[in-house]
Amino acid sequence: MEQKEAKLSFVQFLGVLRWLIAYNVRLAPVAAILDFLSAIFSALQPLVNAYIFARLLDKIIDIVATGADPKDIIPMLGILLAYNLLTSAVSHGNSYLSNVMNNATWFKSPQVLYRHIHSLGIQTLENPEVVNKVQRSREVLGMLYGDFDRVTTFFARVITLIVTTVVVVKIMPIVAAVIFVSMLPGLASNRYYMRQSWKLYRDETERKRKAGTVFNSLIETSNLQEIVITSAYDYLNTIYSKFANRYSKADLAIMRGWRLFGFLFGSITVTASIFGYFTILKNLFKGLISVGDVTFQMRSLDIFVSNLGMVAGTYVSLYERCMRIKEVKEVFDMKPVVSDGDVILEASEQAPVIALKNVSFKYPSSDRYVINGLDLEIKPGERIAIVGENGAGKTTLVKLLSRFYKVNKGGIYLDGKNINNIKIDSWYKNLGVLFQDYNTYSSLTLKENIWLGNSQAELDETKMELAANKANVNSFLADYKKGYDQVLSEKFKGGTRPSTGQWQKIAIARFFYRNSPVVIFDEPTASIDAVSEAEIFGQIYEFFKNKTVIIISHRFSTVRNADKIYVLADGAIAESGNHKELMKLKGKYHKAFTIQAEGYK
Repeated sequence: MEQKEAKLSFVQFLGVLRWLIAYNVRLAPVAAILDFLSAIFSALQPLVNAYIFARLLDKIIDIVATGADPKDIIPMLGILLAYNLLTSAVSHGNSYLSNVMNNATWFKSPQVLYRHIHSLGIQTLENPEVVNKVQRSREVLGMLYGDFDRVTTFFARVITLIVTTVVVVKIMPIVAAVIFVSMLPGLASNRYYMRQSWKLYRDETERKRKAGTVFNSLIETSNLQEIVITSAYDYLNTIYSKFANRYSKADLAIMRGWRLFGFLFGSITVTASIFGYFTILKNLFKGLISVGDVTFQMRSLDIFVSNLGMVAGTYVSLYERCMRIKEVKEVFDMKPVVSDGDVILEASEQAPVIALKNVSFKYPSSDRYVINGLDLEIKPGERIAIVGENGAGKTTLVKLLSRFYKVNKGGIYLDGKNINNIKIDSWYKNLGVLFQDYNTYSSLTLKENIWLGNSQAELDETKMELAANKANVNSFLADYKKGYDQVLSEKFKGGTRPSTGQWQKIAIARFFYRNSPVVIFDEPTASIDAVSEAEIFGQIYEFFKNKTVIIISHRFSTVRNADKIYVLADGAIAESGNHKELMKLKGKYHKAFTIQAEGYK
């Protein structure tokens, strides 16, 4: 898919231009419209200025020739002064408008993007092609005002070109035709090389992302310890250097051809322009035009050639840019793969009955069912544990319960309502999930990291401290000079970096603070010592008393106090019961528990 040549029809080109204009107008309506009008004024300014100067020159020659009063020149100078002051005002105003538009692009555009990304859902965003498009969109996003500026300049140049074409065709139609035809090979050449440049950029996106990941690893201080000790620097540097050298070599080869043919085709236009000068001077020598007319016509010819080249070049540039912007548009046009439901699940202290009926699921890019014919019912207030080896489908089950993905077969029901029909935000208000890849908000304070568990409500300091204590955060709180106001990264002034175990306790505190009726912990204590682990599990069961607690773990010893334990194998329930019942079975649970227990001796 990535290797297909990028193509853009003229109709698509116009559609992308329309989207680009609408996008920028939406970001800053008044500034965008005024920016467009000022671009037209600025484009016409050289032509108007040339005309005023030509008339001024004729007036000067007339005064010198006739001996008229020199004061007769004052009205023309007044017109020139007024126009130049207006031009200066428009120029300064346009600079301010550019700042307004740039601010909107740099600060509002990221908000627009992340809001849209947030709405697409996990399943949509885990598609590699979508990831590549989002990556390219992020790179293009900050340039959208520059692209809008190209559009306004393009239309302004078109208007100027129309005016100068009328002047030049009237004086020298053959020269105008030659200049126009001479532009066509250059236009074709530019379009060809721009397409090659875009194809290179597009085809290398995934490799560029990989090189970018390596680059981040080499500058991220938290990674340097292992890189230094394992002497991995040279290998990682080689990966990045190979990509950078290959990409740079291919890009420069395109540029060499582009510039060479640009010079050759441009020479034809320059020659035709000089012939145009000869035609104008010949008319002067014949007495057909005045010196002022010569000035105006020569300047008009220059502006005609310049604008014709600019219009042709800007069109090709816009075409190339629109191939890139098209993907930004496609990202914003994307709809979630998992559509939202319309049934409201009321927020309640009472958890719903969760029923999985004959559920089967495979990831979109795979043919293997990770969950296969799973039946499970979880009653309100029940404390269950789901255990199994890595790859058994435990984390996938969490994703299905969170409706990041829709099941392929069967159904998941909340109080008898199919989860696919439920408005997802209403389910999330009743749900808390701590994933094994939990978030670390390092630029925020400890207090904020915990409060994010339920940031839609005002911070409750008492509940926040209770949640922190239950998660054993108090075991290291005294080490933080600013206590709960401590920023959790050494990269910010006065900040400090928590250890992996401390981060995990902070993440657990966040979900204690959330205190939702259904709580899922996916490997919640993987980075915590055995003593803290035992304390936290005891707190989990006590803190969420009368609420539904689902604990996912591959550590069998940590879940022995659950009301019911389900052993998952190959996406199905292999065994179920409480700890004593499962130990009596002497099956998978007994074997795994015994082996793990031996490891602690």
